[in-house]
Amino acid sequence: MSHKKIIQLITTNSIIAAANIAVFSKAFLGFSLFAGTTLAMSTAWFTVVASLFSFTYFNRKILVPSNSYSIIPSKIGSLDDCVVYFEEAIQNGDVFDQDILKNLEQLKRFKRKRNIINKVLLQKFSSQELTFKKFDTVLNEVENIMYLNMQSILNKIAAFDVEEYESLQKRGFPKEEVSEDKMNLYNEYIEFVKNATKINEEILLKLDKILFEVSKYNSIEDGEVKELPAIIEMDELIKNAKLYK
Repeated sequence: MSHKKIIQLITTNSIIAAANIAVFSKAFLGFSLFAGTTLAMSTAWFTVVASLFSFTYFNRKILVPSNSYSIIPSKIGSLDDCVVYFEEAIQNGDVFDQDILKNLEQLKRFKRKRNIINKVLLQKFSSQELTFKKFDTVLNEVENIMYLNMQSILNKIAAFDVEEYESLQKRGFPKEEVSEDKMNLYNEYIEFVKNATKINEEILLKLDKILFEVSKYNSIEDGEVKELPAIIEMDELIKNAKLYK
């Protein structure tokens, strides 16, 4: 069991125990199930029922791994979907937590940067102008690459046996249980997720460069869009990202 799950279990059950102590201990409310006012007994029974439900529900949620973010690409259709699956994936073990948090942050930054670029473009061009449409096409392609990249990350995380890895990790990866090939495969999964996360960071940097170049010019002909240095860099990064898949 991961360290995070142990903390969650201790915290959850401590809260349940504290609520019962507060309700039933004579040092606090001192309510009883069979004595006292109607309100006091109702509160006592409600506390018991709520405690049993909370204990069962939350302990099961923590202890039983969720499979709802397994490799089902048809269910991951947008960047918003990725947010949902990343938030669920972070509940299952500690191996990819830092990368998942980074991806969630990247998603927020991408949306913010995309909105800012759109606003700047609309200050300079009509949404019907060819120049605006060409920028919009580039940005849509960038968003698609971010989506495909994050979908690949989620699929790798879903395919990775976190519980087995963390169990072996606690025991120092005993050689009689972990062959060199198996260890290499674990490392390939982890390295893939880290590299894909780095690509997302590079995409965000290129978006900053595009924003800077767009803000410099009061007029850009539609034929010049693809010649802008930041657009050329982004195109190259997109091609490399597609090969990386």
